[in-house]
Parts: sequence; structure tokens; C-alpha cells
Amino acid sequence: MKKNIIYMLLVLVSVSFTSCDEELEIWDSNTLDYSGTYFYELYNEDMTAKYIEYSHSNQILIYNTANNNSNEFWLEDHGTVFPIKSKFFVDGSTQDFNSASFDFTDLTNNISTVISGSAKPTGLNQEVIEPTGYIRSAILEGKILKNEGTTVSGNPVDSIYVKIALYSGQVKYTSYEVAVADRVDPEVEEFAWEYDSAIYDSSLDETYVISGHRKTGFAEDDH
Repeated sequence: MKKNIIYMLLVLVSVSFTSCDEELEIWDSNTLDYSGTYFYELYNEDMTAKYIEYSHSNQILIYNTANNNSNEFWLEDHGTVFPIKSKFFVDGSTQDFNSASFDFTDLTNNISTVISGSAKPTGLNQEVIEPTGYIRSAILEGKILKNEGTTVSGNPVDSIYVKIALYSGQVKYTSYEVAVADRVDPEVEEFAWEYDSAIYDSSLDETYVISGHRKTGFAEDDH
């Protein structure tokens, strides 16, 4: 029994050190000041109309890219308001930042929307063009301010303000042959769509303001 207790204690110590190491690795980010989960409300461009109130499901995530470069991050909505998962390259600092370019051709695809909804292709190099909303997006203005927000329980917390432009148009997909290892039946040819190109339609532009605060992780501060 004594040996078992000693063994369990060693396991617990080992797990504790492993957890700490993992936590340090996760937060070893050059975009740490941007990174986090944020509760938010959604407004029109000049904040004269509120479209979405605070709720527990309205959260966005900001996190570093695989390159872990400063002023380069992913912004992802949980899909409850508008689907967005895009990589942004920004100028400035957390107190005042914006996309390095607002030009559609310089922006990255929104991988939440650039997915073909058409039936599977039946051959190689087939093409389909689909109207698509929110193909790419740019941050027109952004601010993350230390302790400038307030949680529902009254605690100070970092605030976030992001004015974001969403660009829409048409997306062209071309079919490719699925690798044998990825087929449902390895003996049967299979094809799928992949992104080819996009045509931007400026008449479909939409601009919104994301305004909210950082999620603290404490239940009393959650919406």
C-alpha cells in the first residue's frame, strides 16, 4: 500500500510538471498581447445600431499563427454571428492596429466560407463558380486596451474594439483527384473541389464593429 501511495504521488508530480510545461509552450507567443478569447457585441459601422447583444455564445478567438510572428494572428468567430476564420497581418500595436493592406488581393481567404457547397465533381478539372459572402476581410481599426473594460461582475478587464470590413463576391473551384489513401473506397476514383480563385464585388461590402472585453475564465465574469 505504501509503495502504491508513493507511486501515485510521483505520477501526480509528473503530471503537474507536464501541465506547466504545456501551458508555457502554449502561451510562448509573439502575439500574446492580442491573443485570447473575447465576449463581444456587434454594431454597425458607426455604432449607432446594435445588432447582437452580449451572450455566452458570442465569443471570438485571437491566436498566433504557426509562424508565430508579431503582428500576425488568426481571428476566429465561433460561427454564431458570422462565420470567420482568417489570418490577419496588421500594422501598429495592440493599442492601435489595422490590416497592413485593405486591398482584396493582399488579404487571406476566410476558410470558414471558402468551401464549395456543390455536389461532388465526377471528373478531373471540372469547374464551378459560386456566390460567396465574406470571402476575405480587413481590420480597418483595432484597439485592445489594458483594463479599460468591465465584466458583468464589475471586475476590470481588457477591452477590445475591432472595425472589420467583410468582402464578398464569387469563388471559382476546380476539381482534383482524391488521393487513394483518402478515398471512401480505395478502388473507386473520387474527386473533390478545391479553391481556385475569387472575384471581388465591392458592392457587397459590409462593415461591422466588434466591441467587447477579454474573457477572464472566472464564472462570475461570463455572460
